[in-house]
Amino acid sequence: MVAMGKIKMKWLYFSLLILFIYPNIVKGETQTFNFTLQNNTGLNFEAGSYIIEVIGINAQTPKSVIVNLTTDGESKTFNLYEGENPYLPKPYNKLDIIATSITETKATISVTVPSEWSYPEKYIVPTKAAGEPQIVLTKSIDKTNISVGDVVEVKIIVENKGNGTAYNLTLTEELPNGFSRAPGSRFPPQIQETLDAGGKQELYYALKAVESGTFELEPTTVTYGVKSSQSNTITIKVAEILEVKSNLTTAISVDKDSVKTDDTIRVDVKITNIGKAPATSVLLDGNVPSGLITTEGDLKQGYKKIDAGESEVYTVLLKAIEPGNYSIDLKTFYNDDKDGTVSTSKPITVTKNEKGYLYIIIPVVIIVIGIVLFAVRRHKQYSF
Repeated sequence: MVAMGKIKMKWLYFSLLILFIYPNIVKGETQTFNFTLQNNTGLNFEAGSYIIEVIGINAQTPKSVIVNLTTDGESKTFNLYEGENPYLPKPYNKLDIIATSITETKATISVTVPSEWSYPEKYIVPTKAAGEPQIVLTKSIDKTNISVGDVVEVKIIVENKGNGTAYNLTLTEELPNGFSRAPGSRFPPQIQETLDAGGKQELYYALKAVESGTFELEPTTVTYGVKSSQSNTITIKVAEILEVKSNLTTAISVDKDSVKTDDTIRVDVKITNIGKAPATSVLLDGNVPSGLITTEGDLKQGYKKIDAGESEVYTVLLKAIEPGNYSIDLKTFYNDDKDGTVSTSKPITVTKNEKGYLYIIIPVVIIVIGIVLFAVRRHKQYSF
C-alpha cells in the first residue's frame, strides 16, 4: 500500500511539472498578428478555415473598414469601426478582429487567433471594375395646405442610381420652423448604412403644425463616403384655426297674403343651420298679431340642437278676426346668437267679410217689397 501511494504521488508531481512547463494546454493561449492592409487584400488562415478580405475603407469620421468574413462555408460583410472590438455572431466570432490607423488607402488590422494557428497567407482579392454609387433623394408630403394642429406625413425615397454599392450612409434632417414631432413618429428617420446599386429605401416620418404661416422643409442630406446628395425643398402653407360657429336662418311663409275676416291663414316656419357647427338651445319667440288668433299650433318653439346643414320645420294655423295689415315676427335665439335675430313674413291684408250683412238686408228688402205689393193690391181693391 505504501509503494502504491508513492507511485501516485510521483504521477501527481509529474503532472504538475507538465502543466507548469506547458500552461497553454489548459489555458488555450492565443497569439495576435498585426497586418497593414490595403483595399481588396485578403488573409487566409489555416487553408481556408477563416478568411478576412478588406473590400472597402472609409477614412471619414466615423472611420471604418469593410471586411468580408468567410468561415464554415458562410460569408458575411461587417463594418469594423476604428479602435472598436466589434460584435461578431457565430460562426464569425472565432477570432478577435480590430481595425486601427485607418487612412484613405490602408488600415492596420489586428487579428487574435489560437496559438496553434500558423501565419496566414496574404493575397490580393480579385475585383471587377470599380463601380461608383450615385444616391438620389426625393422628398414628398401628403398635403401642402393644412391648418394649425394638422399632421403632415413626409416621405423620403433614397435611390442608388449608380453602378456601385454606397457604404456608410448617414442622414441629416432639420426640424422645420412652425412644426413639432408628431406623436408616435420617429424623427429623424433611420437610414440603412449600405445601399446596393439599383437599390431603394423609403423613409417616413410625421410633423405636427404648431404655427400658421408659410414654411420651408429644407433639403434632406445623405452622406456616403466622401460624397453627399440632397433632396428637393418643399413649401407648406399652414392656415390659422378659424372659430367654427353655427348660423341659423329663419324663413316664415304664409299661404295667402290677402284674406277676409274669419279666413284661416297657414304659417310655415323653417329654421336652417347654414353654419359649420351645431346650434344648441334654439328658441323661436314671437306673438300673434292683434287681429289674428291661433287655431292650431304655437309660434313659440324650442329645439335642443340643430346640426350643421340640417333644418327644422313647424306649422301654425291662424284666423283673421279684424281687418288690418299684419305680419308675423319671430326672434331666433341660440348659442351663437344670444341677442337673437328677427325674421318677418310678408304682409297680410285682412278685409271685412260683408256676407253676414247681406243675409240680413236681403230678407228685410223682400219683406218690405212684399208689404208694398200687398198695400198696393189692397188699395186697388178698395178703389173699386
